[in-house]
Amino acid sequence: MPTLAAGERQLDQVIAYGMGNKGTLYLTDRRLIFEWSEGLVSKRYQQVAVALSDIQSVNVNHPRFSAGELIIRTVNTNNGFRSSAVSLKIAMNPEVWMGKINNLLTRPVPQTTQPTMVVEREVVKTPCRYCGALVDAFRMDKCPNCGAPLHLG
Repeated sequence: MPTLAAGERQLDQVIAYGMGNKGTLYLTDRRLIFEWSEGLVSKRYQQVAVALSDIQSVNVNHPRFSAGELIIRTVNTNNGFRSSAVSLKIAMNPEVWMGKINNLLTRPVPQTTQPTMVVEREVVKTPCRYCGALVDAFRMDKCPNCGAPLHLG
């Protein structure tokens, strides 16, 4: 199981064959990860990943005498797969996985909202010396009721 980033969720996994290895293909809400192990005595786990934002398209290829392949095309070759097109044979209907990935690609990007800041302050109102109306003398220079000039002090 690959290490996920903070807040990243694993959505699905399937046995897959790709890049000359048998491993597991993981789908998270942020990336597509292919992980395999090497070595018989001491296993080392290798993985490659591509961010969902770098995936240009996902298609399925049905060769005549083999299982369907998931074809993933990326925006550029500077990704975890190190290629702009990767073919993975999966042990599940590839159309199902194509649909899952495409649903994630077409979902609206969640807007990050800034936390709302609430500022509380106390407003001291003083009575106007001419009409007695309560006035915020720090913000106003005239009484809104009678128009008399306000003086602090």
